[in-house]
Amino acid sequence: MKKKKIARINLSSSSSQFETVEGRYLNLGGRGLTSNLIADEVPPQCDPLGPENKLVVAAGILAGTSVPNSGRLSVGAKSPLTHTIKEANAGGAVARKLANLGIQALVFEGISKEPVSVVIDSKGVSIVQSDDLNDSLISECIEKLRNTYGDDIGIVSIGPAGEKRMLASAVATATPDFFPRIAARGGLGAVMGAKNLKAVVVDDRGCFPPEIKDKALLKSAVKAFSQGIMAHPLAEGFKNFGTPMLVGLVNEIGAIPTKNFSRGRFAGADKISGEAIAEMMKARPNSNPSHRCMSSCILRCSNVLTDAAGEVIVSGLEYETLALVGSNCMIDDVEIIARINRICNDVGLDTMEVGASIAVAMEAGVLEWGDGPAALELVREISTGSDRGRMIGNGCVYAGKILGIERIPHVKGQALAGYDPRGLKGTGVTYATSPMGADHTCGNALPSPANPDYDPTAPAGQAPVSKFLQSYFAAIDTLGLCLFASLPALDIPELKQQLIECVAAVLDEPLDQGYLERLGQMVLQTERKFNDAVGFKPEDDRLPLFFSEETLSSNEQRFDVSNEELDSVNPILS
Repeated sequence: MKKKKIARINLSSSSSQFETVEGRYLNLGGRGLTSNLIADEVPPQCDPLGPENKLVVAAGILAGTSVPNSGRLSVGAKSPLTHTIKEANAGGAVARKLANLGIQALVFEGISKEPVSVVIDSKGVSIVQSDDLNDSLISECIEKLRNTYGDDIGIVSIGPAGEKRMLASAVATATPDFFPRIAARGGLGAVMGAKNLKAVVVDDRGCFPPEIKDKALLKSAVKAFSQGIMAHPLAEGFKNFGTPMLVGLVNEIGAIPTKNFSRGRFAGADKISGEAIAEMMKARPNSNPSHRCMSSCILRCSNVLTDAAGEVIVSGLEYETLALVGSNCMIDDVEIIARINRICNDVGLDTMEVGASIAVAMEAGVLEWGDGPAALELVREISTGSDRGRMIGNGCVYAGKILGIERIPHVKGQALAGYDPRGLKGTGVTYATSPMGADHTCGNALPSPANPDYDPTAPAGQAPVSKFLQSYFAAIDTLGLCLFASLPALDIPELKQQLIECVAAVLDEPLDQGYLERLGQMVLQTERKFNDAVGFKPEDDRLPLFFSEETLSSNEQRFDVSNEELDSVNPILS
């Protein structure tokens, strides 16, 4: 089999070299590889925006193969927002193209003296001066790069927020049809901006997919895994409504963030639900409720929302944005939420962090609750660099400090996602104890018909649930598999085994039923050791006090999981 490579690009010296992947990196990809490289090579006490931090971009273990939904791309660094180790991932075309080039990871080191882009193709690595891309919106940057390099490329880029080192800035990838997808969390766009790296272009023309020795095993495992995904009840919902279908479900549970996490139900939920958005799309030319963010996707849970004239507003409009910008700010106008989403995508910002920041500003009286037009104007100020715009672009903790607000929904500096931890206490444990700060994708504990005995509001027994899910999803992120494609395997043991057989065929080695758990636990242990060296302690693995002091009117619940149970998730911390 063709050996995989790591490409090291030193931006300070404008040089690059390739290394053969060896040792314990050999069977890693995605989050597992980004976190191990950061833990091994980045000083824990370094300035996240300084030259010692590194930015790692890695394809997952399954990238470039026929395994469905296997094109997620991981981006890793020490986070300027949380100061923890950090990984964020997104779909798009880049992971598959890196795999076709035989590259498992890109490691960006140092700081360029001027804005540059990096072009990677079958000939090697080129570092190109990019003054013409500076200050470009992400959509403009994508278009300029297409005009220069053609349509057979993958793109990673940042917008003006990353260039300005805003703490909520994100890294964008481009889908095969060149819509942006955002690796949103942790301020990794600021790390890329601090390195004066505007964009990465990946061109795999003339290259071929990874070689698979046991093609028969992969073919049979992929077929069974794909059929199992599409037979699961979630598949039809994702296809018809995408992630916005969660609005109604989480609102009914009484756990949708509302009015800066002071309530668990939103009276305007029906107006921003997946069903309402699907009806809106039917009346709008060129809207698409079922869009793929990567070529291997079979769920098609993304979307393209247009205006009445058929012009694209945004792709895609997701549940997290509807919850944090919508219900959390009491805004029930889908069009305004979508336009805020578009601005965030263009300037390169995490919509969850922006929504939490707007809600903090509303709590401070800067805006009225539910004033969508005023919120839209505030977000537009991010591009102009006004004090108010910079406040929002630096995240909810920064905004709270500026405005004198102490009631801030965050853990380790990162805003909570779209699930109130008093209604979903297992998710609350994940928020508190994840190495990444408050991140639902690290282990979202939602109720499921497949597990009717699980009570998401019980004060005890949540830590084992969160601990298992954190391990499972760390493994899924290492595979480069879409989270939604991995959910059916949680419900169906046979499907999980078929996924493991897919990995076994790709790695060309036998794997037992405990493979995913061991892989995830290794990744988490690596991340937690890094955070321990930074100086994080058990008392940092806590939610803000108001979650345990205030009850949700929707279900009279407080977050009452004990500190002892929280501490049981991360016993390696001292």
